[in-house]
Amino acid sequence: MKNEEFATALSSPLRGGVRGGLLLLCLLLAACGTKKQAVSTSTVVPEASEATTSALKHIVGTVNANRQDETFATAKMNLALSSGDKSVSVGGTLRMKRNDVIQLSLVTLGIFEVARLEMTPEYFMGIDKVNRQYVKAAYGDVSFFKNAGIDFYTLQALFWDELFVLGNGQTAPTDKQFKKSMDGERAKLTNDDSKLAVLSFFVNMASGTVRKTTVSPHTEGASPYLTWEYTDFGSLGRKSFPTRNHLSFGRSSNPIRAIMTLSNLRNDSDWETRTETPGGNYTEITLDRLMSRIMSLTK
Repeated sequence: MKNEEFATALSSPLRGGVRGGLLLLCLLLAACGTKKQAVSTSTVVPEASEATTSALKHIVGTVNANRQDETFATAKMNLALSSGDKSVSVGGTLRMKRNDVIQLSLVTLGIFEVARLEMTPEYFMGIDKVNRQYVKAAYGDVSFFKNAGIDFYTLQALFWDELFVLGNGQTAPTDKQFKKSMDGERAKLTNDDSKLAVLSFFVNMASGTVRKTTVSPHTEGASPYLTWEYTDFGSLGRKSFPTRNHLSFGRSSNPIRAIMTLSNLRNDSDWETRTETPGGNYTEITLDRLMSRIMSLTK
């Protein structure tokens, strides 16, 4: 899939109510990794005290030490999507198993599952139960993912609020992989190893947690492809976990925005970690066709 196609789809406004929102969400999760690849490198570095300089020197280790110990994370979820004056909101559940799977189940009326999204190290899959269609693809089947080094572990790091480096797999990044500076009272960690994107992480110095991640082009001052902010936190096991996430997709003047709110955080393991590929009267469609359907909703 070409980069321009992603940009076109991401700049499209939401139309068509819940049905259009569900289709768009399937695409966004496929494109989510895409956006993770770039972050602006320009920043004004204020004078830092000796204590701040020392803390900044060790900030990568501090953030890595705050990584979740839990293998499982489950929560009730509310997902609100908007673009321009169009919006849609759905409920559901989020289920994750470390290094194995991310599942989002979307429901209507609090009962009926209308869509499911599943990401594993081998594939990502979106099932639209309203229109009985699904998309299933390996990350390497999408040229942008393959070229940028986007994989399951990239997406996992975003959901779990962790530092990552594109193409680094499940290995925690090291201090040497980031340029460090101060952005106001927050630490800014930048990695520009990828030819396609720059990663920027804004870290709360007091808590050692990532509060914002951006993926941007290498172009100086360019708007990010993706901005993911963590505004509220709850407890999962002995450590914190983000419960309110603000996302912005696309570099157009009318980006797609999403707010994912989580509640009832648990570490439940009593659930199926794999969804059977739909058969019978379900139709498998390509990501290109899914994008075309989304575009048709705007006409």
